[in-house]
Amino acid sequence: MEQIYHLYITHKCGHNCPLCCNRLYDIDKLPVITVEDLKQAHTVCLTGGDPFYLLREELISIVDRLRIHYKNIQKIYIYTSGKMLWIEGAYSHWHELMQAVSGINIAPKDYGDWDRLDYLLQQPKWLEMTARQGMSNRLYIFDDQWDTWNTISKDVTLPATWQVIGRKWDKEFKTPENEHFVRLPILY
Repeated sequence: MEQIYHLYITHKCGHNCPLCCNRLYDIDKLPVITVEDLKQAHTVCLTGGDPFYLLREELISIVDRLRIHYKNIQKIYIYTSGKMLWIEGAYSHWHELMQAVSGINIAPKDYGDWDRLDYLLQQPKWLEMTARQGMSNRLYIFDDQWDTWNTISKDVTLPATWQVIGRKWDKEFKTPENEHFVRLPILY
């Protein structure tokens, strides 16, 4: 069975969601990822808080090190609310990173996140960057946000590399047998 590691790399987040899965356990008490873990990993999902709160160079460095030192890792995904994706010229700022990952998973939480996502989805270069063959991107939409998505999606055609998936806030989170929640020894 393919082993999936959700690797917490930062506490930083622009939200304080009452049912955030990170509130279900103490992140500081998660096991620290080991070399042995990385040697058996098929997929690594960078998460936190929000990895995009790191400096671009720090995030690229983490992805590059995983790719260079662990050839067994087939996929690397980044989870984000999208809050930090919007910066002037985002499509060029994140281009190097998007070339190195297998996909991005965006779960907007508030109007600001949706506004940033709407802006990016209007940028042909950003859409092209996330449409690279082999990418698998996901847009997670919570129950109360479908109207917002339906309004935005009228003006946008997502590339085939994107899946739109409904999400619910869970009071309990049951981890699949092949998925492991771990953290870096020192969080950014």
